[in-house]
Amino acid sequence: TVSGSTCTLNSTNVATYNMNSATSGSGTLHSFTCPRNTVKTINGGYSPMNDAHYFGNQVFNMYQTYLGVRPISQKLVMKVHYGSSYENAFWDGTRMTYGDGNATNGNKPLTSLDVCGHEITHGLTSFTADLNYSKEPGALSEGFSDIFGTAIEWYARPTKKDWLIGSDFYTLRSMNNPNAYNQPDTYKGIYWYTGTADNGGVHTNSGVLNYWFYLLTSGGSGTNDKALTYTVSGIGMNKAQAIAYRTLVTYLVPTSVYKDARIYSIKSAEDLYGIGSNEALQTAKAWDAVGVTEIVGVDDPSLQE
Repeated sequence: TVSGSTCTLNSTNVATYNMNSATSGSGTLHSFTCPRNTVKTINGGYSPMNDAHYFGNQVFNMYQTYLGVRPISQKLVMKVHYGSSYENAFWDGTRMTYGDGNATNGNKPLTSLDVCGHEITHGLTSFTADLNYSKEPGALSEGFSDIFGTAIEWYARPTKKDWLIGSDFYTLRSMNNPNAYNQPDTYKGIYWYTGTADNGGVHTNSGVLNYWFYLLTSGGSGTNDKALTYTVSGIGMNKAQAIAYRTLVTYLVPTSVYKDARIYSIKSAEDLYGIGSNEALQTAKAWDAVGVTEIVGVDDPSLQE
């Protein structure tokens, strides 16, 4: 909002607060003298406060433009400058919170575009499928957040889009090459995690969903860790994210696992593009490619050639 020469980071969809290094409380609604600083200084952006607010609005715009929905029904509250040397960002159930990074990674704030999309999508998930945050349901939750964190880059900065998560400050994961960051690209294949850390490996085993989405979007061929040779023809970002969105919000439930994601993403593709459509076929082929092949009692277009 603007009042004279004062701008306040409070728009229709997003309100952004400055935590001033605190770790409790709500912070203060950020305001500054208009116009906005035009010198980009951090992460290629203007400031963590402005970036968080702008990116949050861009995420809303993407969901409304491509999917015709708001990612969350309420106004999004963004809390920036959380803590001291805090190398994380998170959705706490009602709000977004961003740390400023630490010296190890060059003190780069976590208010990057893809992280913003990732965390807001956790909000969407909590209000829809509400996937349990452990083991396979938790891996799906992380994967869907990475999917829409990447989709927002394709929407809001197409000349600087990539398949990396967090690359503006420190690359955390790669969707087109999960193995490069010790994630599996095949279900129960190399790097698949079976321990108890990280809620059963939610940030590791999400690589399988990430690679499925990459193949569905862009296509690819190869041989997976189960010795299956595959070829997938990409259907593009807009159709792939429409299938992913419908799967998440229409069909998945808190206990859904990878097998369910396969069944219901194929169903979503059929809902959107028709039974026997190329979109449904490529959705199934992408699951074959990442080793999620078990189907019981469901018509599988990848087996109907």
